[in-house]
Amino acid sequence: MATDIHEPVPVARGRCAARRAIVAVAALSGLAGVAGLVACFRRPETTVVVDNDYSAAVTPAPVIYRAYWQTASFGPVAPGEATDAEVAFPTSGVTAYVLLAPGWDPASSRPPTSFVVLQSKAEYAVDLYGTLDIHVDDTTFSGNCAAGSLLSQAQADTITRLVFPDSFAAVRYEAATCRTLGPRDAGAD
Repeated sequence: MATDIHEPVPVARGRCAARRAIVAVAALSGLAGVAGLVACFRRPETTVVVDNDYSAAVTPAPVIYRAYWQTASFGPVAPGEATDAEVAFPTSGVTAYVLLAPGWDPASSRPPTSFVVLQSKAEYAVDLYGTLDIHVDDTTFSGNCAAGSLLSQAQADTITRLVFPDSFAAVRYEAATCRTLGPRDAGAD
């Protein structure tokens, strides 16, 4: 009996190749072996989530305005909230960066006027198919002057110029005081 196959059977090695061959034979004989095939064709997906572990009871409320890890960028996250999962690449360790906007309302159409620049104390790693949760607070990140944690000015300059350049295009950040300085206060660079 001749069978007309419209799609070629994928050629691969290992366990998935064997499953694909079995599914191809099963399909030809009218059987469905979809479960084994789905596992082999699963798109590699590694994800990352950012959790704002600051308390909403703190005044002014420490809202995460932006967060960045590896290739994933996150928008506003209110205290006690978490982002949706973003696709990332597996890695053995990458530093995370955050811009806090104390007292800023995420529902506002206006951007924040001041920031606190944070850098993770440790690098974060995630395996293929894994989900990484980055918990942001003063125990996991450095740079919050209110908590007595400071970044060097060189660290802050690198973060503001390379990681969050749009937020600091017209202003300068002073790491020793965690103040965002306007154009007149910033002086010439």
